[in-house]
Parts: sequence; C-alpha cells; structure tokens
Amino acid sequence: MVGRSERESILRGIRGAKRLQRDLRLDIGASRAQRVDVFGCIARMGAMLMFQPLEPLLGAFIRENGAAGIILSTRRPLGMQRFTAAHELGHLFLGHDPHADDEGILRRAPWANDAAGMPAVPPEEREADAFASYFLLPPYLIKEQMELRGWNPRNFEQPETVYQASLRFGTSYRATVFALEREHVIGRSLGQQLRNAEPRDLKRQLLGDYTLKNAQRVDVWHLTEQDQGAVIEASRDDLFLLRLKEDSGSGYVWTFDELRDAGFAILRDGREPVPAGQIGAPTVRRVLAHAERPLAGMLTLREVRPWAPDDDPQLLTLYCKTATSDETGLFEPQREELLAAS
Repeated sequence: MVGRSERESILRGIRGAKRLQRDLRLDIGASRAQRVDVFGCIARMGAMLMFQPLEPLLGAFIRENGAAGIILSTRRPLGMQRFTAAHELGHLFLGHDPHADDEGILRRAPWANDAAGMPAVPPEEREADAFASYFLLPPYLIKEQMELRGWNPRNFEQPETVYQASLRFGTSYRATVFALEREHVIGRSLGQQLRNAEPRDLKRQLLGDYTLKNAQRVDVWHLTEQDQGAVIEASRDDLFLLRLKEDSGSGYVWTFDELRDAGFAILRDGREPVPAGQIGAPTVRRVLAHAERPLAGMLTLREVRPWAPDDDPQLLTLYCKTATSDETGLFEPQREELLAAS
C-alpha cells in the first residue's frame, strides 16, 4: 500500500508535469497527438543538454554557478534516454538538488515500490519518477493516439500492441505499461503480465527469419494503413515493416519508388500467403526497409493500377523524422545556436 508521504510525492510530481505542459503549451492543438519533445523542452527551460557515453549512469542533473545542465548517456536506446531526460527535467523544474541516476529509475514503478521489502525511494526521486511518467505520457496523448490508431483497451492485452504504442509515444515498453495502468486503460494484473514480455522477443516475432543483430538498440516499426498521416520519429538504426493490403485481384499494386527516393533501402519485399479458401481476397504486401540517411519530411506511398496510375489510388502518407540519440556532444539545436551567435 502506498504511504501518505509517498502519495504526496507522486502528486507533487504529477502537478509539476501538468504545470510545465501548460506553460509550454504542449496540450494544445496538433501537439496533443504527438510524442513530447523532451529534449526540446529541456532547452526551452534554459538548461544545457549534453550527450556523453556515461556508464553505468543513465543521466545527471547538475547546477554550477547558477546555470543548470542535464547529461544523458549515449549508450542506451532512445526510449530509455527520453525517460531519463524527463526524470532529470523533473529534478530541474521541481527545484531539486543536483543528482545522478542509474538504471534504478527504470526498474521501479513511478508510483509505488515494486514489492514488499524493496528499499524506500527518496521523496525527490519519487517526485521525479511521477513527473517523468506523466510528462512523457499525459492522458491526452494516450487518448489521441488510441483514437488515431483505432485502439481500445482490449487491444492492449497483446504485448505486440503495447510495444508499437511505446514507439509512437516515444517511451520504453515498461514505461508505457505503467502509464496505461495509471490511466486505468489496463488493470494491474494485466500490467504485470505485460511486463513479463521482452521487447527483444516482440521485435524478432515481427521480423520472422530476418536476423536482428542488435535487439536492444534497434526498434521495429509495424506500419499499416492505420498509420495514415502518422508522425514517425525513429532512431537511425530502426527497421520498418510495412504490411499493406493489396487488391492484386483487381490489378492494384503498391509502388515503393517513393520509399527509395526518401532514403530507404528495401531489405525484403514479398507477399504473405493467402489463407486457404480465400482465393481472390486481398493479399498482404510485406516490405522490410531501413533508412540509409536521416529522415526529415513527408513520404507518400501509392497503391495503383500500373496502366492507370492516377485512377483512384490508395495513399499512405507518413511524416518521417530521424531522432538521433547516439552522438556525443551538446544537443544539436543548442550547438547550432551557439555557433550562430559566435
């Protein structure tokens, strides 16, 4: 059971996250459906953001001569980096003392000790945990993404759906499960079952016999027609599995010249077997791709009849952006600003 002092720490963290969301206008307009730009928020708060190959630390919040700074490790996947960044931002915004954090912030739940006998979490750490969880995954973001994707609570009974949701939220798989519990989208018992799933296994299930060399750092985006208009913010090494219904019986095929022009390399291209007894039904085109250069812009794929390409094509438009997280040095926008001022 959560003690009163711990509950108060959690509420202080959530109130702080809500206040900063309002101050930065993150809960207004189209941004309600997009992952929170936590690195940009740190810069907007006037703190310098630095990436360094820290080990075993994940990050740190520092103050020196009245100036604030946050350091993040380059040796962790983007989802872990983003949670660490939000945790350190919580320390900054809530007026905490400087602090360094290791993987303990990832292993504990943001609202209570995981199990009896576990050491108590200091109040400032509990506040920063709750701040990070709420700041990265506010209720409106979960609601907007569920509506866009057509997800309902039953969809989240499948760990595969939770993993794909985590990519769109920009959080780790584990942090996503905690947030879904917090908002009562799923129950605590289901949450515990979901936490037993390993993201690396979910990635490999998506890829089949394709070998995934670095299951920790590489994510696999499963894209379908339901992603129409989606903003895809991926790490540089991520893979993209497109599974698109193709009305080949009527002569329609998906074209992927646009994919290549946007900087993707197609690793595999094929069609899934048609189930027995469903001859003539739409097939599923299955394409695995990898971005060979940083992405930034709109990508539109088309399902057309080759002899009449402008005759009522089916479109899939994605807004793709590479979110770099493994380069050492100052946060790029801050570095560019300093260079421009010099």
